[in-house]
Amino acid sequence: MTSTNPEKAQPSASRLLRHLSVMTLVEGASLIALVLIAVPIKYGLDFPLAVKVVGPIHGALFVWTMGVLLVSVIAGRLAIAKGAGVFLAALIPFGGLWSHRLLDRELAHREPKSPVK
Repeated sequence: MTSTNPEKAQPSASRLLRHLSVMTLVEGASLIALVLIAVPIKYGLDFPLAVKVVGPIHGALFVWTMGVLLVSVIAGRLAIAKGAGVFLAALIPFGGLWSHRLLDRELAHREPKSPVK
């Protein structure tokens, strides 16, 4: 029988929050591409393929981001209130920038500062 190390089973807080921070940027960029590029192309140029391509990509990134967010909150790596803010920001174009900044501040607050040489 092999034993599992519980420390390796859960990612560290900083690693999980860094992953979430990057995902908020990527998901936010896909929302911007969908709303500001693909939808106007669909209706302005009568070319629905743009939304058919960008829409599912954004959907997959949104689900991935929400999964990482849920894991972060359940694991106690992120407060419920901040998690709710990240969720709401994911519904708004350019909200990913706000989430990224919030998570970067959270990481900076948690990580010990290295001594200045």
